[in-house]
Amino acid sequence: MIQTDEQMLLAQQCIGNLRRVLLEARKVHSRQDYARMAEPILLEVQQREQEILEYLSRDLEQPVASWTPPAAGGLMSGTASKAVTC
Repeated sequence: MIQTDEQMLLAQQCIGNLRRVLLEARKVHSRQDYARMAEPILLEVQQREQEILEYLSRDLEQPVASWTPPAAGGLMSGTASKAVTC
């Protein structure tokens, strides 16, 4: 279970590494061999992604007391309003 931001970031890095392994494996293995080797890796990716989602959604029903909405021209101006992409 992910308990800190650092653990969450580490889990994201691990997912990226596993995905790169799968991309490379697709290039060199037959479809049948790839399917056999990819299954446990894909399950690991899925499990880690679920843990990340659980960590990020934990305590959403409890608002952060120190949070205040940004003033006009704050976060919504400039590049901060652009969608985050991976």
